[in-house]
Amino acid sequence: MLSFPTRRRQIGSSVICERWPGWRPTQPPAISAVKLYNSSDIRFRNVHVNAESSYASCDPKGCGTFLRASKYPFENAIQDKTHQLDVREREFAVLDVPAAPATPPPAPLPAVFASGAQLRKLEDGFWAIAGAAVDAKGKLYFIDRRFQRIYSWAAGEGLMVLRDQPIDPVNLAVDKSGNLLVLSSLGADTSVYSFKPGPGDGSIALMQPTPAMPHAGASTLRPGNWWNNGEFRDQYDPATDHFTTLGEMFARDVAAPKAQEYVSPDGSLVLPAWRVWQQGPATHQGWRWSDSLDAHGLVPARPGERIFVTNGSENITYSGLVGTGGTLTEVKPFAHRGGESVAVDAQGNVFVANGQVFVFDRAGKAVGRIDVPERPIQLIFGGADNRTLFILTHRALYAVSP
Repeated sequence: MLSFPTRRRQIGSSVICERWPGWRPTQPPAISAVKLYNSSDIRFRNVHVNAESSYASCDPKGCGTFLRASKYPFENAIQDKTHQLDVREREFAVLDVPAAPATPPPAPLPAVFASGAQLRKLEDGFWAIAGAAVDAKGKLYFIDRRFQRIYSWAAGEGLMVLRDQPIDPVNLAVDKSGNLLVLSSLGADTSVYSFKPGPGDGSIALMQPTPAMPHAGASTLRPGNWWNNGEFRDQYDPATDHFTTLGEMFARDVAAPKAQEYVSPDGSLVLPAWRVWQQGPATHQGWRWSDSLDAHGLVPARPGERIFVTNGSENITYSGLVGTGGTLTEVKPFAHRGGESVAVDAQGNVFVANGQVFVFDRAGKAVGRIDVPERPIQLIFGGADNRTLFILTHRALYAVSP
C-alpha cells in the first residue's frame, strides 16, 4: 500500500510514480512524504521533496518575494515501514523498490574522531529543536520551537530548562561575557533580546537595532543554512540573454550588506538585521520570515575569516569571506552536499548535515559519514574540550564524543 497522492501508472505488476513534487508548505515537522506498507515493484522517477512556498508583498521596505516560507520540508522522502528503511535524499531521478530490499550496514565513524568515539543519544522527547549555540565552556544551549523553551545541556549537569516565556525564540548566540542572545519571531520586524543564563528573576533585556558599522574584535552572526533559488521572480536579463544561475543568485544575495544590526551587551557579538517579511498581525497569530529566522542556527565569525555555509536549493556547501554588515564575499563551492547545517572541527574537517552527516577534509575530499537514527537538523561543536559534535534532530539530541 502507498499512502500519498501522486502521478502514477501501472505496467504489469509494477507501479510507476513519476514527476512527483512532494511539497509541504506548512510549518510543523513531518516525518515522510511517502509511506510504503507491504509493497514491492514500486518505481519512483524524478522525485522532488521540498517545502517550496513563497510569499509576495509590498510594504514600506519595498516590493518583493521571499522563498521559502517554511523551513520544515518532510524529513524523509520515502519510508518503507515494512522493512524499516528510510530514503532521506529529497531529490533523485530513479529508485526501484524490490520485494526484499537490502538493509545497508551502518557506516563506521570517520577516522577524524579519536579511537573509542561513539554516537550517543543524550536526550529525546522534543518537538522541533534547533537554534543551538555553545558558550566559552562548551555548554550547549538550544530551543524547542513549538513549546518556546530554551534548554541547556552539559556533561555532569544534564538537561535543564532556562526559559519558557512565550516570546517565540528561534535562534541563539552567546557573547564573550556569557550573555545569551535570542532572535525571536515576535513583532513585525522580529525581536532580539538577551539574558544571563543561571539563577535569577527571569528578566530579559530587549535590544534595539542600530545602524551597521565596524566593530573592532567583534564577531558577526550569519545563517548557517540558506534556501536561495529566486523562484517567483524574473531572473532573465534580455540584454545579455542570460538566466541568473542558482550559484550567481546565492553569491549576490549573501554579499548584500545590511543597514541595521543588533549588538550584544558586551559589544563582542553582532547580529545583522535581515529583512523580515510579515503576513498577518505582529502577534503570535501572524507569520514572519527572514534568512536568519529560516536558518537552523547562526554561525559567528570575525571579518576577514572564511566560514562554511550551505545553500539547500543547490545542495551545495560553500565557503565565503566574512565582511561587515553581514556580507559574505568570495564565495566558493566546497562540496556538492548541502542541506540543513555545517560545522567545522579544530583540524578543519567539515561536517555537513544532509540526510546523514557527511564528513570532508579541509580540501573537500569525502572522508566518511555518520549515520544518525533521525535526520540531522543542526551540527555544532562544544563540550569542555570543544571536541564533542552535537547533532540536533527534530525530536532528539545526539552527540559524538570520545
